[in-house]
Amino acid sequence: MGQEEQSLERQAASLVPLDQFIELATHRSLEDLLTDALALMIRTFNAKAGSLIFARVPPLCIRQGEFDFDKKAVEQISRWEKTIEDKIDSTWEIQTPRLSPITIHPLSDGKLILLTIPLLSQVKVIGSIGLVFESGREPDNYQHQVLIRFVRGLSNMAQLTEELAVTQQRLSQLGLLYQVGQVMASTFDLTKLLSDTLQLTTSMIDAAASALLLIDEQSNELVFEALHGIKEAVVSRQRISLDEGIAGWVATHSEPVIVNDVSKDERFSREADVHIGDLTRSIAAVPLQIKGKTIGVLEVLNKFSHNGFDEEDLRLMLTLATQAAIAIENARLYQSLREERDRIIQVQEDVRKELSRRLHDGTLQLLAAIAMDVEHIGRLLKLKPEAVFAELEALRKLVHQANREARMVLFELRPIILESQGLVPALRSYVSQLQDSDEFLIHLDVGNFDSQLDPKVAGTIFSIVQEAINNVKKHAHARNVWINLAVDEDQLVVGIKDDGRGFDVKAVEREYDQRGSFGLLNMHERAELIDGFLVIESSQVEPERGTVVTLRVPLSKAGKPK
Repeated sequence: MGQEEQSLERQAASLVPLDQFIELATHRSLEDLLTDALALMIRTFNAKAGSLIFARVPPLCIRQGEFDFDKKAVEQISRWEKTIEDKIDSTWEIQTPRLSPITIHPLSDGKLILLTIPLLSQVKVIGSIGLVFESGREPDNYQHQVLIRFVRGLSNMAQLTEELAVTQQRLSQLGLLYQVGQVMASTFDLTKLLSDTLQLTTSMIDAAASALLLIDEQSNELVFEALHGIKEAVVSRQRISLDEGIAGWVATHSEPVIVNDVSKDERFSREADVHIGDLTRSIAAVPLQIKGKTIGVLEVLNKFSHNGFDEEDLRLMLTLATQAAIAIENARLYQSLREERDRIIQVQEDVRKELSRRLHDGTLQLLAAIAMDVEHIGRLLKLKPEAVFAELEALRKLVHQANREARMVLFELRPIILESQGLVPALRSYVSQLQDSDEFLIHLDVGNFDSQLDPKVAGTIFSIVQEAINNVKKHAHARNVWINLAVDEDQLVVGIKDDGRGFDVKAVEREYDQRGSFGLLNMHERAELIDGFLVIESSQVEPERGTVVTLRVPLSKAGKPK
């Protein structure tokens, strides 16, 4: 450092109190720092007023001092400030930034002087300071040099303070994101998961309310699944069309969107605004996606800051939406597994009850009758020996019937022939055993179908046939049942038809909860397991039309693995 510069530094220290300058560095708020720095410059250089602009979105503008001088001068300063704002929005650089240039603008016919100096970060202009002086009392060359060094130090302070604020904000956001991740990983309760997610999202984005909507693929609608800061009684579980409002647009286009003035966006729907029970002013919304598929929309409403939502908010929301989508999918899978477990347990319980009923009403009754006949024959041997042979013939028939029913129960529980020989032999054996009963005649037609099926597919088809036959036994009072197998192009078609009493299929499916019986549902679910398509047709209007069950299975899925 040369002697001239050392002299300037000493003079600057005497002009600007060092303790006051150092005190500026203790500020953690950028606005407080710049406000106090502007006040210190006005006092130090005896200015009438000062104006400061710093590059933000929108720019931070501060005025201090006496701005009650003539209107024309104030208008000139306002035009200068507007020019600076416009320049800061673009890329504005100074190529020789060693000493920030000071520009002097005459005001009010030369009665006042506006002195301006840019705030610099390297060569990029990040703001500007303007000081108003009475003509003849403006800073001299020495004070210019002091002012330049003061502004240079202030530029560094402002940049560091802004970076520190951004860093603190990001640390806070990371903490909240970690908290969100912990919340999402701590529960599979979908309702609690959605509620906690929205609460943290609303807090993080600093918005008045938030909503999470999931797509109902069956109805092609968006459903309000969770809400925060909204009148829940108004919107909970309500639905909007996928082509309605901004949320619908985000769901169909799978793109995030910011609308800081909904009145100027034609996508906004006032009907959707009624759903949220409050006046919507601004919206930020992002899609919830799993493996590229949009499953819903996360939206926040009415940001408290007058600046509105920005790209940083959108980035945070996208991060939250990614975590939320994964958590929602996991919760759904967990819920689905629990429901499947409960259904399997219920099916097992139903099978046990059915087995108990069949053994009690059939086999055990026959065994009881056999036991009674044996005792009766024992008495006949003493009292009337010639009648024993007739009773033995009746006993033989009872034993044969009991044996047949026990074999049928065992066959239906686990048809070994199905595992060893395949579907067609198993159906023939099943029909043969059923024909021994007097309930109805069964007609089996397998045509020329002789393909070997995957054991799991064959077992599932056999279970569907069993369920259909059991329904005929219980409800149809049929005289005939027809079982048909056929190949239709690339599909195996299995049909079960009876000439008994029909029923209202839709009514039965609607009343599952009240009926406590899930036979038709089990058939449909089993068909889905093998990529099959099941249709049940029946009618109560036409007597003896009966019921037709048709199962179609792609042969490409049904073939026996090599």
